[in-house]
Amino acid sequence: VQRRLDGFAETRNYDGIMSLCTYATSGNPKFRQEGQYGVEARDATWAKLYDILSEVEEGNRPVPSGYAEIESELPPLVWPL
Repeated sequence: VQRRLDGFAETRNYDGIMSLCTYATSGNPKFRQEGQYGVEARDATWAKLYDILSEVEEGNRPVPSGYAEIESELPPLVWPL
């Protein structure tokens, strides 16, 4: 999941998702918009993973056998800009 987020950020030449997110407060409007989207995408992704974890812990779903089993449940990563 981390590689997915980092790879997405790299499509706009950021070092990774952490680097992208630091631009959320940039004085440059383009970088600020991209950085804010990075924060939103990161948060939505990890929130979904914690939802999946809760479902597993509550016995409402089996432990996923791997990333491929949950990938389709993650929020899409598409630049809105």
